[in-house]
Amino acid sequence: MVVDSSKKNVAIRGLDIDLYNEVFARAKREGKRVSDLVNIALKKFMEGEKNGDNDGKINGDDENSGMFVLRNNGEITLSKNDIISLRKEVGTFQIENNGRLVFEKDIDVETVKYIENIVIHDGTVEVPRTLYTQFLIRSDIHGKLEKY
Repeated sequence: MVVDSSKKNVAIRGLDIDLYNEVFARAKREGKRVSDLVNIALKKFMEGEKNGDNDGKINGDDENSGMFVLRNNGEITLSKNDIISLRKEVGTFQIENNGRLVFEKDIDVETVKYIENIVIHDGTVEVPRTLYTQFLIRSDIHGKLEKY
């Protein structure tokens, strides 16, 4: 009897649930299955091993390809709950700003980590004074980053 391995279910013990949720969100965005993305990642990992250039990272052409980008050309205010909800829906994400973006005072360091980077093309991003350095670390600034 021949077993079709593409139909076999495989459970992975110890899988990071947050990582799985990010992969699930990305698969949903791209109209793919989680198994498609996991197969791609494992294949890239194995190719890196064969080439001797795998230092524990999965090598790809663009590390951020497929990551959700929140583009603001108007005015947005984001609270801690807004950022947490976005992360649950799309995983870690990026922000590109050309307008006015205000981060509310309820945001903490852990919540900021859900934002991969912020590109301030133009316009203004306003952040709580206590988190200014965290936003400096995550931002590519061509406009204004202001603390309040």
